[in-house]
Order: sequence, then C-alpha cells, then structure tokens
Amino acid sequence: MIKLSQIEKVYKGKNGNSVHAIKGIDLEVKRGEIFGVIGKSGAGKSTLIRCMNMLERPTGGQVIVDGQDLTAMNDSQLREVRKQIGMIFQHFNLLSSRTVYENIAFPLELVGKSKPEIEQAVLPLLDLVGLTDKRDQYPSQLSGGQKQRVGIARALASNPKVLLCDEATSALDPQTTKSILDLLKDINRKLQLTIVLITHEMQVIKEICDQVAVIENGLIIEQGPVLELFTKPQSNTTREFISAIINHDIPAIFADTEFSAVPLPDSTLVLRISFIGHSAEEPVIAGLIRRFNVDANIIYGNVDHIQNTPYGTLVIEVSGEQQKIQEALEYLQARNLGIEVIGYVARHDSAAH
Repeated sequence: MIKLSQIEKVYKGKNGNSVHAIKGIDLEVKRGEIFGVIGKSGAGKSTLIRCMNMLERPTGGQVIVDGQDLTAMNDSQLREVRKQIGMIFQHFNLLSSRTVYENIAFPLELVGKSKPEIEQAVLPLLDLVGLTDKRDQYPSQLSGGQKQRVGIARALASNPKVLLCDEATSALDPQTTKSILDLLKDINRKLQLTIVLITHEMQVIKEICDQVAVIENGLIIEQGPVLELFTKPQSNTTREFISAIINHDIPAIFADTEFSAVPLPDSTLVLRISFIGHSAEEPVIAGLIRRFNVDANIIYGNVDHIQNTPYGTLVIEVSGEQQKIQEALEYLQARNLGIEVIGYVARHDSAAH
C-alpha cells in the first residue's frame, strides 16, 4: 500500500549548514494495517510521515502509495492524489469560525461538492466519530478529544485509502487518548483503512499497532510486529521505550549483586521468563519444581496484554543441585517461552537470603 525506498531529506540551514533529517529509509506498510513509527523528539518521525503525502518533498528516494509514485508527480497531480491520503494532527488545526459540521465539510467544499453531496458524506461521519449532537457547536465549545474527533472526521470526508496521524494523541489525557485509539481501531476495522501513526509513546503502539518501526537520528533502527518488538527488543532505544510500560529492570533486591555468566560453587540461577499467548496461562514454575526437584523463588512478576495477546514476565531464582538447575534451564529453553539468563549468584547473595 505504501512503500518508501531510500528516502532522504536534507534541510539547508541559514548559515549554509545542512541538516540530514532522514537517511535512506526503506519502509513498507501493507493495505489495511495499522503501522506505528516511534521515536524521540528530533528523531525524524514527523519529517518521515510528511514525506508520505509529499507535504515534505524528499531530497532523494521514492514514495509509492497504492501503486503511484508520488515523487514523480507535479503539484497538480499531487493535489489530486492527496485526496486519497487523510491526515490528522496533534493540535487539531480546526477552523475556529466554523461549526463541527462545517469543519468536516470544508475539504468537500474545496473540491466543489454540492450541499446535498456534502450532507450525504458528513452526517455518517458525525455518527461514526460520535459527534452527531455537536454538529452545530464551534471548536471553542469542544473538549480536546472532541476536537480530535472532528479532525478525524474531516480527514475521512474525502473517503481516503490512507490515514496519517501525526502525534494525534499527544495533547490528550490518558483516558481521552484511549477513546481516540479505540475510535481509530474501529475506523480501521469498519473502513479497511490503512493507518500510519507516529508517536513518542509506547503505550499508543501497544494499544493499536500491528507493525512498528523505531526511528533514531533519521534511521530506522528496528522494525517488525509489535508483539515481537515487545518480547525481543534488539536496540537500547527500543528497550527504553518498552521499559516505560513493562518493567525489564533487574529487581532492586539484586542492585548490588555481581552476577556470573557461568555456574559458581553453591550458586543459584536468576532468570527472566517471558510468557506469550497461551504459555502465559501454563503452570510452568510448578512443573519445574515437581519435575527437577529444585526450588524456584519468584522475585518479580507481571501480566499484561499486547492488544489481545497475554504477555507476562517473571524474574525467578532457581536453587538446588547444579545438575538439576541446568536440566531445569534446558527444559525452559525448549518451551515456547522467552528465557533470559540474568546470571548465577552465590547463595549467600541470593534473594532467598
């Protein structure tokens, strides 16, 4: 649906210096999916999404949307193709002198639609975003969440195939953010709309996205299915984003502990176990104790959901005979679990003591 090939964006500074905002990015968004791009301030994510509809013309590379090469188009051709690409913004960008209805109708007026045609398009959108009772109110009379709903309806007025969301929930409180994300999921399902959103909040990615790309210093440093990035992050930046909502820190009880990568005499083994899907519901620890005659001390535990998939983490300390500990570790590694060996620790330094 959307394919970016070797996208570059260089800005010329006033003093002659150049700012290389995007550095050879390749990205593919499939039809009907919700694709998230996450990065810190200044990483290049806003520039990237604006390249997708050519609000920023790339310095190099290709932008192909629904089989059309936008980078090869002139301004007139771009205006036509942009009707198929809706966009919503962090600060809503509503016209203060126009009512909710009139704001949604505005893009249709610009292309010369008749009043009956506009009404036929706008009324279902008011219903879709839950603002039928607000149609004659002005932006100043609306809450932040209601303003963003108007922005979404306006973006959908031209019946686009793609919806771009530029930090669409950053100005909203958590409860309102959730309602807007639920609305976007509903729109994605009902209209089979391809959605690309950029954000600096991993909670947004966790709630709504199918795929995610992590951008840093103008480069995509990691991308893949959301569940895969949460359970097997490859970069420190990704781990940092994830740690804001899922604790991957070594428990404080081990703060001053020196771990060994190999077994020590009379040592215990500290593991972090990730449970995904149905494995989150299995009595793994109880089975471990019965099968290998080891003790398992649970140091930390958490269960969450990434969209509809259960995801849990446990930090455990396994003690017993070294041979049995190794057999228990091999047993865990052979199962459908994420196993991270934090290390071996002398028994007198263990959490059990």
